[in-house]
Amino acid sequence: MGEIVVKIPDEIERYLTPALRKRIELETIKEIEMRIRKASRFIKLVEKSELTEEEAEKLAEELKRDLAKRYGVI
Repeated sequence: MGEIVVKIPDEIERYLTPALRKRIELETIKEIEMRIRKASRFIKLVEKSELTEEEAEKLAEELKRDLAKRYGVI
């Protein structure tokens, strides 16, 4: 399995207590695990999909557009 490194800017790191550093670490691990579970479920669904390549590309474009709107890019 790969390694994930979280870099904290120096100007913030100097304010972190050991307890706060541990809390950030645990919350980061929890969030990553949740996202991996979601990705795993998504992959299982996609493997069963009967979409054509053209339909999948159209869906991907719609998802990109929706994500861009969600995050205020467009």
